[in-house]
Amino acid sequence: MALSTIPKDSITADAIDGTKIADDAINSEHYTDGSIDTAHIGDNQVTAAKATGVGNLVKIGTVATDNSNVSALTIDNCFSSTYDSYRIVGYHNLTTGGAHQYFRWRTGGASGSSYTTANYMWINHGYYLLTNNNAGTYINKNGAQDTGRLASDVKSDGNSAYLNFDLIVSDPTTSTMSRAMVTGTSTVRQNTDYRFTAHHVGITNDADVNATGFQLTVSTGNISYGRVTVYGLVHA
Repeated sequence: MALSTIPKDSITADAIDGTKIADDAINSEHYTDGSIDTAHIGDNQVTAAKATGVGNLVKIGTVATDNSNVSALTIDNCFSSTYDSYRIVGYHNLTTGGAHQYFRWRTGGASGSSYTTANYMWINHGYYLLTNNNAGTYINKNGAQDTGRLASDVKSDGNSAYLNFDLIVSDPTTSTMSRAMVTGTSTVRQNTDYRFTAHHVGITNDADVNATGFQLTVSTGNISYGRVTVYGLVHA
């Protein structure tokens, strides 16, 4: 005869295995913080959809090229009132040695256009290192240009010389602050002496652009390798 109840103290540890628990038999209200350890989560059981927002970064979009020439890497319609801060990370090469890397705002939503008015202010504080261990520092800047800049004088060498960057963008839609700002770092192989350079980067704009996206492009030539991702930053 089947028992309708079993006293809890009669159940030994690990006596009930998965074959005795029907699918969906345990409601989520019975999961407490820390009750499921990583040893009991199978490989590939947590999907990206369930991990969105973990660590306060929410992926919004990615653009990439792999051995195919493009004039720019552009992500439109990524900035909105949902977030007031964003993180942009990525890398790309340049097909023409000595060219400069440009950062531009985009406006107009999904069918965006580049903001090219000479309202950008940018500064790159660079520290470079040569293979003979000589090092130095410099400042590159412009107070009124039609682009921002993450690096200058970039070396072209297929996929072995390129620019790498990590940027924080504040309020690009100017919902709270009337001028957006970009701060971050970039590292690059430069054309001059094939030197390795690290920058502290700053970009702003003298106009209330109300940007909905951004573009990374070059002064001359193309981009043939690169990947850029933008994340929304959750403050709470």
